[in-house]
Order: sequence, then structure tokens, then C-alpha cells
Amino acid sequence: MTIIDATPSADFPAQVVIMDKELGQRHPDKAFYLRVQVENGVDHVDLDGAVTPLDARRIARSKGYSPTHWMPVGDARPMLYY
Repeated sequence: MTIIDATPSADFPAQVVIMDKELGQRHPDKAFYLRVQVENGVDHVDLDGAVTPLDARRIARSKGYSPTHWMPVGDARPMLYY
């Protein structure tokens, strides 16, 4: 068994929209969620109905969040929204 360190880097953004293609195939309205760093770990916020990363950011903002980055599950680094 190989142990993998999945701890994000210290400069990982506090709010990142995550695109989960596998989950989206099973549940199309659940393809995106927001990863939010909190004091003792990480929470997630469902972004139901998002079809694109921009839809997901709009929905997150409507819920009072301010994500600056997004990334697909499994990518190495989040991408900055422009």
C-alpha cells in the first residue's frame, strides 16, 4: 500500500469551487460544490444546478461566498477565475 499525502499546500485558496465529473454523471445537478476552509478543517456547500464553473461561482456568490478559484477533482492546482 502506498500512502499519499493529500494535505493541500499552505497557499491553497480558502474557497474553491470543485467540479466532480464522476458525481455529475450520476447526479447532473450535483456536479459542483464549494470547498470552504474553516477553523478546524473543511466544509462543503452544495451548488445544485451549476452546469459550468461560472454558474457555480454565481451560485456560491448568491449564498454569500466569494470563491476565487475552481478545479476539477484530481487536478493538482486550482485555476483562478478571471
